[in-house]
Amino acid sequence: MAGHPGDHLLHPLALACMVVLVFNDHVAKDRWPSVVTGKLSDFAGLAFFPLLLVSLAEALRWAFRREAWQLGRVAVLIACLATGVAFSAIKLWEPAGDAFRLANGVARWPVDAVVSLLGGEGLPALRPVRLVADPTDLVALPALWFSVWVAGRTERRRAAIGRAFAGRAGARGQA
Repeated sequence: MAGHPGDHLLHPLALACMVVLVFNDHVAKDRWPSVVTGKLSDFAGLAFFPLLLVSLAEALRWAFRREAWQLGRVAVLIACLATGVAFSAIKLWEPAGDAFRLANGVARWPVDAVVSLLGGEGLPALRPVRLVADPTDLVALPALWFSVWVAGRTERRRAAIGRAFAGRAGARGQA
């Protein structure tokens, strides 16, 4: 089988989105608050997150020794749809925003705990993350199509690698 589970995340655009998301959320928003830094994470996150979902699903299928671990375009489209619906709900519906804040606080807590313990401060309390529920953030929804584009590129690369390996194996068998 050509490729590796999660190789969508190795595409340069996916890597760039991860870097932009982390830098923007942890540096740029605090130092240079503006409309640009406010929207940048939305665009980067929406371009990246469906690829993460598909990569996690592929990794789980591979871990459970599924012969066909690769997921195709339909899985990417479903991940884009789920991401878009969840993002919209978080921005437009307060209970969804609260669930997002709490879930991210829970996900961040282990890192916060390690940093706090290394600093000699003991275990920190669970803190929900900040969320600005701005309906104008929905302008970033078209960024979901970057995931579809990246996944298409990854699928073509996987197919090319598969053909190359099949060609070599055939040539060895005839020799």
